[in-house]
Amino acid sequence: MPPSPRRLAYIDASARVVVSHPTYPMFRILTEMAGGSIDEVRAINLHLDRRVFLERARDARLIWLCNPNNPTGELLPLDFVEEVGLASDGVLVVDEAYFETSGVTALPLIERLPNLVIVRTLSKAFGLAGVRVGYALAGATMSDALRRVRPPGSISVVSAALGAQALSDVDGMHQRVQQVKDERARLRLGLEALDLEVRDSAANFLLVLTGRSAAPALLKKGLVVRTFPAT
Repeated sequence: MPPSPRRLAYIDASARVVVSHPTYPMFRILTEMAGGSIDEVRAINLHLDRRVFLERARDARLIWLCNPNNPTGELLPLDFVEEVGLASDGVLVVDEAYFETSGVTALPLIERLPNLVIVRTLSKAFGLAGVRVGYALAGATMSDALRRVRPPGSISVVSAALGAQALSDVDGMHQRVQQVKDERARLRLGLEALDLEVRDSAANFLLVLTGRSAAPALLKKGLVVRTFPAT
């Protein structure tokens, strides 16, 4: 039996929320804003520890799963995503911010997982970063629960218009995504030629293992890169 909409719709101080580490930092921020307790599963060599993650997910109120993951670029197989969803009666949120680049989606799992929510954004492939437009995909029970807690005016008229315009040019989006993937491959070859370790990525970025001096040196050349501490 699927969990009730009331349980699905919110988290509070009694809620344990499972996330991987490293991952998209807003998962932690949003959870802590709602008063939830973070249960962090640390990666092994920048790969998700699937066994531990699955075990921790079993009795969690909410599970955040970024696929492909930010910042590692790791793409998890859908059978693992389904296993997590079946193991827990909490909400499984799969963040597919980079779906257009990876081409892999958990959408076929919605019919079998009433606790699944897929969230996507127009900030990446559609180039609308800062406009704050995205959407969710879920089954009927979950969609009803989300509608009950959605604040009025959550998207401005301007943002809605920009989002609609962006979605009208899907062919253009696919062309830009292919250009990004081609450049990603070219950049990787160049970085590996410098004997740098570059991780496999199904997203629109590459994670490169470097020393601390790399980012300041690149900044002097006018190149801004995002940095992460060693994990």
